[in-house]
Amino acid sequence: MKSSAMIELRHPATVSAAQVLTFHAAFAERGVPVHGSSLAGFATLAEWLAFVDAPAGTRHPQGYEKVADSTFVAWHTAEERVCGIINIRHELNDFLRQYGGHIGYSTHPDDWGKGIATRMLALALEKTDALGIAEVLLTCAPENAASAAVIRKNGGVLTATVDFQGQAVAHYRIARRLP
Repeated sequence: MKSSAMIELRHPATVSAAQVLTFHAAFAERGVPVHGSSLAGFATLAEWLAFVDAPAGTRHPQGYEKVADSTFVAWHTAEERVCGIINIRHELNDFLRQYGGHIGYSTHPDDWGKGIATRMLALALEKTDALGIAEVLLTCAPENAASAAVIRKNGGVLTATVDFQGQAVAHYRIARRLP
């Protein structure tokens, strides 16, 4: 069985704190940001978990207000570890319409190129279907070929490249057939 087929999306509180922190530390060690998680803005994991479950309008320590959303860890069932994180925004504000889109995600650096992100996004799209989001916006840096490939494998079509605060952002749309 392909490793990426062994992925489940779980609420972050259902896995050990050590698992989440180990996942986050892998990015810090490589000097790359974690997308799909606001964990870096909190002093403790407990504060972050409270924010994950907080309602829309709750202010993040970095000053922005969260929208209605769902955050999941990607759990590798065979290896019993966190291999990714994904945040699904149920609605978009001006910032998300330009920069973040409906879904943000990161795959553990040790799992890059193994199909994990493609599977995570496919599972997240099932969640957006249940939310009734017929057209899903995803964004990435134009030079991020890996992320662009993940989005395209899930039906994404490049619709524009926009400037956001001096930074180019590729916009992809995934049209969904809702039940």
